[in-house]
Amino acid sequence: MKIDLGKCLVKGNKVFSGREFGEKVRRDLNLERLDNTNEKIEIAIPEDTFSLNASFFLGAFGPSVRNLGANKFKEKYIFKCEDIIKESIDDGIERALKSSNVLR
Repeated sequence: MKIDLGKCLVKGNKVFSGREFGEKVRRDLNLERLDNTNEKIEIAIPEDTFSLNASFFLGAFGPSVRNLGANKFKEKYIFKCEDIIKESIDDGIERALKSSNVLR
């Protein structure tokens, strides 16, 4: 299955930010249900994206990281994006697993 995160942005926006926006994307994409399938999910992030903030990532994918664990999350959700965005995703995975994270 493929998901184009670019379709979630307002036209012209190039930044994924905000926990509330991430939570909305999670609901809209029904990620809770997808977490419980055996299907691998390809997440396409537009090449012209300026940033994907930790707050957005934690809202959209934090529960998945915590439920699946880092390794299973990375096997299930395959992010297609620029390297700088992949760094933000890796940081988000680490933050999601920290027990003291205030954005949980």
